[in-house]
Amino acid sequence: MYFYFVRHGTTINNQNHTFNGGGVDPVLTGFGQAEAQKLGHYLQEVHFVLKENKQARPAIKILPALTEMDLGDWDGVSITQLNGAPQIENYFHKPDLFDGHSLHAESYHDLQRRGYQALEQIIKSASGKKNVLIASHGLLLTTLLKSLNGTDLRDIRKDGLVATSSVTIFESKDGTEFKLKDWALKPAE
Repeated sequence: MYFYFVRHGTTINNQNHTFNGGGVDPVLTGFGQAEAQKLGHYLQEVHFVLKENKQARPAIKILPALTEMDLGDWDGVSITQLNGAPQIENYFHKPDLFDGHSLHAESYHDLQRRGYQALEQIIKSASGKKNVLIASHGLLLTTLLKSLNGTDLRDIRKDGLVATSSVTIFESKDGTEFKLKDWALKPAE
């Protein structure tokens, strides 16, 4: 079974350097829409992609557990506005120490647990399928995917987030062990 994890395209909040947590729902920029279309075209031969796919359209399931990390008081706030704020250093550089609850937000531990629960639910409902497409957000995907690849929570943000409009592919024979096939692929221009 192959799992194709896709991060959405660039949003207005990404462009404006604003916290883009689970409590906001910004639209894709024109560039973000173009990125997403390129990724759809790139994946058009895989049996699941919708608009660009040459195969039958599969059912779409929306899982609330795949929303972005709840950033509580920080959602929608400019990142520069929070420079020097308590927890900002931990948020960006020490995820295992980030106390999201002090901001009415999730911790990375909460996010990791929620990501795993969503993946377990997807595996149960996708049994027998060869390819599974999971579309979500940068921080949730980075936390989940790096965890699947054996990265300790303290190092989740070390190399940044998975790129917008990229696909990361894992293979699993049993739904418990995952092997990374490709990390954050973006279609050629």
